[in-house]
Amino acid sequence: MTAHRPGSSLDAFVYLTGFTRGLSPATLTWDIPGEGIVQNFDGEYHGPVRLRIALANDYQIPVEALKAQMGIENVTSIASSFGVEPNEQVTMLQLAGAYGVFGKQGIYFGQNMDDEFLPTTVLRVEGVDRSMLLDWSLPQAKPVLTPALAYLMTHVLSDETARWPSLGRPNVLEIGRPAGVKVGQTTDGLDAWVVGYTPAHVVVTWTGVRGRDANETVTPRFPAALWSALMQTASGDAPADGWTVPQDVSTITVCDPSGMLPTQECPSLVSEVFLNGSEPIQADNLYREFGINRETGLLATVFTPPELIETRIYMLVPESARDWALSAGLDIPPASYDAIQAPPVNPFANITEPKLFAEVGGVVKIVGTAAGENFQYYRVQVGKGLNPQEWIQVGGDVIAPVENAVLAEWDTSGLSGLYAVQLLVVRTDQIVDTAVIQVTIK
Repeated sequence: MTAHRPGSSLDAFVYLTGFTRGLSPATLTWDIPGEGIVQNFDGEYHGPVRLRIALANDYQIPVEALKAQMGIENVTSIASSFGVEPNEQVTMLQLAGAYGVFGKQGIYFGQNMDDEFLPTTVLRVEGVDRSMLLDWSLPQAKPVLTPALAYLMTHVLSDETARWPSLGRPNVLEIGRPAGVKVGQTTDGLDAWVVGYTPAHVVVTWTGVRGRDANETVTPRFPAALWSALMQTASGDAPADGWTVPQDVSTITVCDPSGMLPTQECPSLVSEVFLNGSEPIQADNLYREFGINRETGLLATVFTPPELIETRIYMLVPESARDWALSAGLDIPPASYDAIQAPPVNPFANITEPKLFAEVGGVVKIVGTAAGENFQYYRVQVGKGLNPQEWIQVGGDVIAPVENAVLAEWDTSGLSGLYAVQLLVVRTDQIVDTAVIQVTIK
């Protein structure tokens, strides 16, 4: 049987290598321009995506990054156990045998031939007298992969919605029954593959150009249509069965595309599958809410008038992705803070010590005044940064007014950097007067 260059048809084994080492279909990868010469087949960059989306859409930049991360020797070792080699040509039979392992929950079916375990196209050989010369009707079984890892791969490859970015909706690979499908192609456009499986069948199609036609190119469009027709014919009226979830696979809701636990800032939630024990334990850190002065467009501080502050949610892109984000028109949070202008001093709610922007350390005595008409109580609280997202109260609420004396004592042990100190004076008519300073803990 003729062998052809596999191109990206073997990319699934790069992702599988990652899954064996703690990654998951939810793991974040960045599809952005890099130093290498690798390009996506569609000529586009897609920014932050889950490994699920990168695999389903045959994105090449993420798979090359993953290959470098996992090590080509590890990828080769994994692929070899499926009977294929990443840097060698493959036959359609070899590819069918390899992907059939996913469809059969980690079991490779074939026969031992010449000290090799291979798939076969021959089931029976009979003599002219009907004598049985060879009977391979019952295949031999060789465990290659755990059912859980096979299910993770199948869950991605059978995800029709994950393929929509590259194939559209609907597309020819949607055949009305669960089917894991991998599209493959070579960078020069001379080979195109589609390999797909159901629990009962595996179908592989290939198209290519050779010789005098080599100045032409092919895409997976034609082998996809051929695969669809062959798989539907092979499946006939059989029940549209799928795959049972193994016990050691869990399904949880995560933030897209970080694959981490959801937060209020997360704009999109998805359901993802994980090997038990590999589920995310940290909250999403890709999206964050910022307070912005809507007039200046700069980051708000504790001194920005509250009526000018509006909250906006931004994606936090790494520095390596900043150029991509700008070219893609993505909103990036401002790097500069609003001009700091301390408000006028309120004689009945103020902090006189430490001074604004003073350097402090150890136990800091916060001195000032919390008094005036309709006084009910006061509170001192501190927060990290120019515009703290969280405030921590120093001591308890104090119901006695204080004038030009110690309001609270703040133990700064173990802290460092810029902090805001805020005084809240609450009055019986529900009016709250505030005073705030910034200090640096040495």
